[in-house]
Amino acid sequence: MNLGLYRNLFFLTLFFFCINLIQNENVLAQTSDDAFEVYLDFNHRGIINDVVVTYYLEDVFFIPAQGVFNIFQVENSLEGLVLSGRFGSEQASYLIDLESNIITFEDQSYPITTEDYILTEVDFYLPPRIYSEIFGLDFSVDFSNLTLNLETEKELPIIQSAIRRQRRRIAERNTADRTYYPLLQGRNVTLLDGGFLDYSLSSNFSNNTNAFNYNSNLGLQLVGGDLQGSVFGVASEDNQVTSTDNLRWRYLIRETPLISEVTVGQTTLDGVLTNEYTGIRIANDPIEPRRFFDEFEVQGNTFPESEVELYLNNALVGFEQADELGNYRFLTPLYYGSSQLDVRIYGPTGQIIERRSRVQVPFSFQPKGTLNYKLNAGILDNPIIGSTERSMALQGNMAYGLTPWLTLKGGVEYYETDAGDSKPSYTGTASLRFLRSYILSFEGVTDGYYRATINSVYPNAASFNIDYTNFTASSGIYNAGGSDQQLVTSFFYPLYLFRIPLNMRASAFTRVREGITFTTFRYDINTRIQKLSLRMGFSDRYIDEFDVLNPTSSATLESSATYNFSRNPNIPIFLRGTFLRAQARYLPAVNQFQSSEFLVSRNLFSNGRLQVSYGRNYLTNSNTIRASFVIDLIKTRSSTTATTFGGSYSVSQTLRGSIGYDPNYSNFLLTSRNQVGRSGAALKMYVDNNNNNRLDEGDEEIPEVNLRLQRSGASERLKNGVLYYTQLQPYFRYNMEINKASITNPMLVPQVDQFSVVTDPNTFKKLDLAFYTSGLMEGYLERVYQDGLTDGIGGVKLLLRAQSDSTVKEIRSFSDGSFYEYPIPPGKYELFVDPSQLDLLNMKSIPEKLDFEVVSRPDGDFIEGLSFQLVPRDLIPEEEEVDSTLFTEAVPSLTLDDVTDEIRNDPEIIQYENELLVKVEEALRLIILTQNEFYERDFEKAFEYIEQSLQAFETAQGYALKGSILYFQGKRLEAVNSWRMALRFDPDIFIPTLESLDQRVTVSSSD
Repeated sequence: MNLGLYRNLFFLTLFFFCINLIQNENVLAQTSDDAFEVYLDFNHRGIINDVVVTYYLEDVFFIPAQGVFNIFQVENSLEGLVLSGRFGSEQASYLIDLESNIITFEDQSYPITTEDYILTEVDFYLPPRIYSEIFGLDFSVDFSNLTLNLETEKELPIIQSAIRRQRRRIAERNTADRTYYPLLQGRNVTLLDGGFLDYSLSSNFSNNTNAFNYNSNLGLQLVGGDLQGSVFGVASEDNQVTSTDNLRWRYLIRETPLISEVTVGQTTLDGVLTNEYTGIRIANDPIEPRRFFDEFEVQGNTFPESEVELYLNNALVGFEQADELGNYRFLTPLYYGSSQLDVRIYGPTGQIIERRSRVQVPFSFQPKGTLNYKLNAGILDNPIIGSTERSMALQGNMAYGLTPWLTLKGGVEYYETDAGDSKPSYTGTASLRFLRSYILSFEGVTDGYYRATINSVYPNAASFNIDYTNFTASSGIYNAGGSDQQLVTSFFYPLYLFRIPLNMRASAFTRVREGITFTTFRYDINTRIQKLSLRMGFSDRYIDEFDVLNPTSSATLESSATYNFSRNPNIPIFLRGTFLRAQARYLPAVNQFQSSEFLVSRNLFSNGRLQVSYGRNYLTNSNTIRASFVIDLIKTRSSTTATTFGGSYSVSQTLRGSIGYDPNYSNFLLTSRNQVGRSGAALKMYVDNNNNNRLDEGDEEIPEVNLRLQRSGASERLKNGVLYYTQLQPYFRYNMEINKASITNPMLVPQVDQFSVVTDPNTFKKLDLAFYTSGLMEGYLERVYQDGLTDGIGGVKLLLRAQSDSTVKEIRSFSDGSFYEYPIPPGKYELFVDPSQLDLLNMKSIPEKLDFEVVSRPDGDFIEGLSFQLVPRDLIPEEEEVDSTLFTEAVPSLTLDDVTDEIRNDPEIIQYENELLVKVEEALRLIILTQNEFYERDFEKAFEYIEQSLQAFETAQGYALKGSILYFQGKRLEAVNSWRMALRFDPDIFIPTLESLDQRVTVSSSD
């Protein structure tokens, strides 16, 4: 037995034991030396996701005060042993004073003792009891999962901030300055690419005829544009018909104000008449429809010094405090459509005032200074009224936003007639908004009509619309009905009756022709009581005299009731998700029911729905029974319908779906949803081992493929290792974000994690996203005392800054001073100790910072040996440049002369020596057993022995052997940590580098 080794270990342990005895005589509070350091995962409300360093002492977890307050974004300031600030949304002042052992919160004081906290150099730690009793923070620890949990009714600043950010994100989705991620791929302009085919196949059988219908729509990318057209037909025993429709080629150009669209083929006119024609269309409308219109001013007056919030469509968009006169003013974005503006005022004495208004912006409005045009020229597909031939048509218009509240539009239309006396017609429109929610428009067509329209929507959702037309031509293409005047009115008003909502709507269509007035009137009222919806409607048609109280023979009274059962498990299973509807029609003039119907519908299986209805016509004494079953088979959709009416019957079967071809990976993609006229994406992720930014045969594909797409109703599907996204809009620019949480290998980092692409029409856009194996950084943080002694220091914050984008990441050192971080993307970095921590410790860092580079390697890059020394600022002058290695060598070493005979002969020391000899002997015995199992390649048994050895007594040989076992188990990171511990116990112990060890293992395996 090596007695020299025992003697050295004994005296070294004896020296530190004596030092601790001397230090503990002056300790008044508990220190971290008495406790175990435990790292707990802290997740709260999906917003907080952090690691909290706690101390475990006598079955109690002590939680860092400043640490959790920093996580909560609670205001705090630490001076000596006093932590103070303001807590929560109430901004209640608090003071944690460990000099006087008193905690003050909301003007109340709570005495504590030295057993109620643990003191360290960088923070002090309190038990959950104090957080709960004083601050209302109920912490609990799940020791089996090492998690820290929190329940509280307090509104934490970080939660409030996250909610405000979420509100702002909702409000910013439709902002004018839409923010895009960096463009990864623009439009791919190709001669011929992709291909989508939508189909519908139907068979109809009845007791009279049998027929087969088919309809197909084909879409391709041709010469950079999209080509599409339909082929449909009917085949029966007596006849077969085949035809084509909507065959056209279209080319869209993004972000070009002069021209954005060129269409050649069958399309539709954009004028007063919307006839179909074959020809050419040119326009400069934006490809992605406008959502933002302009900024809008909201101002008012209230109690002075009130807090005022502005909500746009229930999203918070502004906050300010009223001035000393009570005035407030906001500038809010204004969007197309109807916008609800709510002003919420919190008065200085607690009163709450709400003001609501609504602003309308029709989609026909143009932003100020914006000019858009449309030009159409071609041959009409069908003759116009008064002609027997397909005539030529020319049409063009332009709209200009003169002011934010006035848009002017003018145009010309020309249609060739059989008589040869054709002349152009001129059109003009003025649309203006006044009093926020009122829209007034005037429209005129030469030799056609003049029209005036006014409408409004009020804050309570009530609305009205009045449309009056005076025809200047007695007939013709602009007055096909031969009317003299026309009036269309509509009114809607919601109200509550005994807390029951009632929605009332009345509308009338009046036409004056040759001294005769025709009026069609309709009135509806509906309500909803939980799951039950009720509706009652009345309609009638009057000639000349309008009298609602005296219905005509055309009057009809309709009623309906619907009920939708929820999927509550307490409801019988055969009723869950079932929809019921009953309706009836009554003729007041003859005092008789015309018809009634009852329908039941419910889901079958996970993707099917069955619907059965029974109807009765009381005038003809006939019954109608209809049953239909629709099932979505993902790749196609099947619909079967059977109907009986009187003595006849019919059965139809329809299959609908779409077939898409991806030329990138030669895959056919079948889906039940139409794809023609849309776009898709084909996605693969891979590890770029040769750093050429291209997917090669040697690169490893990543199976966990997942993206987040903004502003998208896309469907996703995995086929043959390719993730497909369908139902994207063509020519649109989409923001995409890699879901890094779905990648199981934490060492993989994407080359770009946020990017945007412009989709291509009628094809799948190929997206190969490169990943790199990241790096791992590890090091040691050492504290140097005035007497030259050193040890590791835990809980200190280090900052890792990327030189590419200046992003900063926080790292905490462990209790022994070690630290590590992964994954670190390839790039250049600088590492330094947080200056605020150095100020708190009154120390300086040697060196001030470390620079290193992470290189992309197939197995990852390991940056080792990073170390800092923290020395007292008054130990070394600021102006001197000191080499850290020279400073370490100047520390005096311990010798046998430092141990006196009095210490050697102390009975307690002799007992400690005997116990120590037993532990060392047991540790060496277990190391021998570990070596035997290691050479037999039983790594699990060897690891069990070496763990027992280190528990008995820590040695350099034990940690070195543990590192070797971990290495052969494939745990490289843990192996590096164990070898680092071995070097701390014996700096001269031989530890091979990972590169040399990898080479030896590889050669040995090949031999």
